[in-house]
Amino acid sequence: MLKKGWPILVASMLVASPAWAAAKPAGKAHERETMVKKVEVVVKKKTEQKETEAKKKQESSKQQKWLAQKLAQLHKKVGQIEERLDKVTVRIQALSEAESATDTQTTPADSLPTGEPSASQPTEVTAATDAPSGQAIAANDAAAPASSGQTVTEAPSPNSPQPVGEDQEELDEEKQEQIDGLIGQLIALSNQLRAVTNEIRALEKKVGANNADIQKLKEKVKALNDQVQANKKALLNLL
Repeated sequence: MLKKGWPILVASMLVASPAWAAAKPAGKAHERETMVKKVEVVVKKKTEQKETEAKKKQESSKQQKWLAQKLAQLHKKVGQIEERLDKVTVRIQALSEAESATDTQTTPADSLPTGEPSASQPTEVTAATDAPSGQAIAANDAAAPASSGQTVTEAPSPNSPQPVGEDQEELDEEKQEQIDGLIGQLIALSNQLRAVTNEIRALEKKVGANNADIQKLKEKVKALNDQVQANKKALLNLL
């Protein structure tokens, strides 16, 4: 009786023991627990993946918004530079046209050809010189004014040198001041374009050089730089 009951008693004690239950769990319960753990791992990975993607989208959205604001600021700066440069270009063109008109303007002859007698010299003077002394004195007396109160105004000879007018000197000084001012404005605009170019390069390092909006802005800046150089050459021609 004891021999038969002893194995049953030991088996029942082992099954009731927590250590035995932990070491030898039931088959179905162990499988369910393993499956739950696997599911939890999969869910955790998917959750982390979704969070990562959402974070990337958020960062990308922030970057796009920041890039749009930065490009808007640069476009505004370039637009202001273009407006000021157009005004400078108009002033330079006006100076060039005025200079061309001055160069092509016909000037009156300042002197008569050599060999021709001056119109202001009367022929009577020569006749009086060749005549006898008495007749010359009579001619001189006749040419004198009728009364002592009258004055004779001599017309200046066209062959006499004329002094340089002060008005022309003032015009030349004014022209030089305008050219100096325009050169200063071109230098300032060139420096502003250089600063914009540096900002564009910084953007390319962050978002890449293949951005279409950045490329359009670079082309615009290049065109303005070419316009600045053309204006500088036009001013040098006026000096």
